[in-house]
Amino acid sequence: MTTRSGPPPRRVVAVLPDVTGIDREFAYAVPDSLAASVEPGSIVRVPLHGRKVRGWVVAEAREPDGYELREILDLVSAGPAPEIVGLGRFGAWRYAGRLRPFLLAGSPPRLVRALPPGRPAGPPGPEPGTSAVAEATRRALRSGSAVLRLPPAAPRLDVVVTALAAAGDRDALVLVPARRDAEVLVKRLARLGCRVALQPEAWAEAAAGGCTVVGARAAAFAPVARLGVVVVLDAHSESYVEQRAPTWDAGVLAAERARRAGVPCLQVSPCPTLASLACSALVTLDPGSEQAGWAAVEVIDRCGDDPRSGLFSARFAEIVRDSRRSRPELPVVCVLNRTGRARLLACGACRAIVRCERCGAAVVELGGDIASLHCSVCGSSRPFVCATCSSTRLRRLRLGTTRAAEEIAALVGEPVEEVSSGATRTAAGAAGVLVGTEAVLHRVRAASAVVFLDFDQELLAPRFRAGEEALALLALASRLVGGRAPAAGGRPGGPVAIQTRIPDHEVVRAAAAGDPGLCSGAEATRRRALDLPPYSALAVVSGPGAEECARRLGATPARLEVAQLGPDRFWVRAPNPSLLADELAGAGLPTEGVRVEVDPVRL
Repeated sequence: MTTRSGPPPRRVVAVLPDVTGIDREFAYAVPDSLAASVEPGSIVRVPLHGRKVRGWVVAEAREPDGYELREILDLVSAGPAPEIVGLGRFGAWRYAGRLRPFLLAGSPPRLVRALPPGRPAGPPGPEPGTSAVAEATRRALRSGSAVLRLPPAAPRLDVVVTALAAAGDRDALVLVPARRDAEVLVKRLARLGCRVALQPEAWAEAAAGGCTVVGARAAAFAPVARLGVVVVLDAHSESYVEQRAPTWDAGVLAAERARRAGVPCLQVSPCPTLASLACSALVTLDPGSEQAGWAAVEVIDRCGDDPRSGLFSARFAEIVRDSRRSRPELPVVCVLNRTGRARLLACGACRAIVRCERCGAAVVELGGDIASLHCSVCGSSRPFVCATCSSTRLRRLRLGTTRAAEEIAALVGEPVEEVSSGATRTAAGAAGVLVGTEAVLHRVRAASAVVFLDFDQELLAPRFRAGEEALALLALASRLVGGRAPAAGGRPGGPVAIQTRIPDHEVVRAAAAGDPGLCSGAEATRRRALDLPPYSALAVVSGPGAEECARRLGATPARLEVAQLGPDRFWVRAPNPSLLADELAGAGLPTEGVRVEVDPVRL
């Protein structure tokens, strides 16, 4: 007697639709015609509620009983590899978000029907040097997960070349803070004979393998055929943090990706954050080399100056004139993190602070043919007069960049250009002196000198990471002017001048000594005493439904600390990131009407 067997079981996969607001995975049957080409990560087209939508195959699944499954309609494109899907699930858990944004970050910008032919590893590329930077890089790579504290003026290309040599015949993933940095690095590596895939345009080439993958934040999810090493340049940069929810950090996810692949992860920074130092070994150059890679810092102590003397010290004009004479081909950059003409005014007759008559807030000065006062709170405007005594003699207590540019031009007799955040690199730099917010530091390639006109505004900013952020600005300024020791065949860089009334602050002392450890040590002591990250984990929950979520979080057995920051905005603290992620997920987050910001950088 023969036994008749039934039809072979169908292959079933779980698909996450690429539809905003849907975070549920659906089971679909794979037709025989697509069985060989559909795999986890593939982008497919499926029927959903009477529509045909795109989606990602995220896992193999079992056929549910009692349901008639619908079939996948078509294979749309290659998509993120299974390990990237797994990394996306980790990111969704770690940052209390949905999986879809992470899969979007790992998907190609254009449809990829087939990958180009696989290439061999390619030429070995340049031989790593024997410099102090190359040797420190090798020591860091031997440590596995490490932080290399590289001074601002040191050649970062030496780090990348040494890391590529350490990867051997495997591929490297290099992250940089900004798109323009990625383009520059790709060109330099190509000139050295390396095969490079710039992300996201060269997504298919990266997936095929045999090249070094370079990109900005989203490149943490870039395809790498055979990952051999991960390098994160300027790991302290806030550019690695996504501002939209989920607020994921590319440095954290890159380190997790390297850990899962069992390969080294090297984070490179002139001023590493405490968060990175807490989970990685620190490798430094010798003290002399590190100090030489920082610019010569001149601290202009204004403690003895009359507060009414204005924004500019007597030494400021001397620095500008000397720098213009010594290196006339490069601009002098002045940084002031206040825009406009004046952010605070006082009456020269009655000494009263000029305030809005309607809401009482401080008003700002607007330019134009006829000066006027504007309230940014209620939007009202009025003529340039004191509401108390009707005097028109108003003293500008806090100048903005617009007014500062006008006064500097009169003071030094040089053309001065105000550089806004939207200016291009080619547009910035026509004048001999540039003035702007910290954005001006990103708009020029080099400078003869950098002057921080009011550095106390950075040191005393009401944020727990103010010290790290201030030191990062000084590091960027040092990179623009060059190190205090002459480069090969060159001359020493220019000065970085700091106008401050807190000359003994640890940030100022660290930059002046070329030793960021002076800042991180003091900051670690303060954070530990206040139980702030990295000695705890923080999240900010906001939105219409935040109060209900905060109530649920406060009632958890883990006893999270919950405090209200403002209307519909709450602060949540846990002992560590894993517990925080578990409790946020247990409270039903993410959910509609609630924004969750894990590891906030501006709290």
